[in-house]
Amino acid sequence: MKFTFTTLAYPHLKIEEVVGRARRFGLDAIELRVADDGIHLKPHYPIDRRYLRIIEESGINVVSIAGYARFSSVLDEERKKNEDLLKILILMAEELGAKVVRVYAGKFPDDVESSIRRISEGLNRLADYSHQHSVDIALETHDELTRLEILLKLFEKLDPKIKILYDVANMIMVGEKHEEVFPHIAEKIVHVHIKDFIIVEGKRVFVRPGRGIVPICRVLSDLRSKNYRGYISVEWEKMWHPDLEDPDVVIPLYIDFMKKCLNRK
Repeated sequence: MKFTFTTLAYPHLKIEEVVGRARRFGLDAIELRVADDGIHLKPHYPIDRRYLRIIEESGINVVSIAGYARFSSVLDEERKKNEDLLKILILMAEELGAKVVRVYAGKFPDDVESSIRRISEGLNRLADYSHQHSVDIALETHDELTRLEILLKLFEKLDPKIKILYDVANMIMVGEKHEEVFPHIAEKIVHVHIKDFIIVEGKRVFVRPGRGIVPICRVLSDLRSKNYRGYISVEWEKMWHPDLEDPDVVIPLYIDFMKKCLNRK
């Protein structure tokens, strides 16, 4: 089991600076956010050779592409656009040596059954394509998929090659419990997001590890019991919450905390 962090923590740093942070923290990899926002690497294939050279020369791996393809829209052209985007992300992942591409189901615009049908049809069309390129499509537990019942309904319709990015905090936020969720999804998990939080006046406030309500040590123990071989990625959301504590301080705290969890008998 290895640790990494998502570049969401460093929205205004150049890639050279981000991989420098990984080396400083004693990590061998990053989770790379890919978005057409003028800040991060743009979803485009082939990737700019300069960017690839920086990654290669750094000695830091890219283990996951955090993309923003979504599949729940009622509009055919919008879903087609997102399928094309996912193809690009898969090719980028292959070129970077990443084994996982994160996708979203997207918010459900209508009833659960109709949304699940559209999402499953779109993702299933790309299941073989991703497999041919040795990349896993990983649906994040986000939006409606934070509800275990809905998550399981969707996966009944999905190709077995589609996997899960398990964001524990997202599911706890809506009232799910890790110990109840994990047995149902353990075999599908290929990537994990970790962040701790407390609730203040009904809102989620991210905190240092061990100070919130996410049972981080239990999560790691359960993953180890299933021989999980993927990465645990610290998702410190500085991109969305610029007032968060400096990731240069917090990410090493998370890494040290998780190492201590694993060293417990």
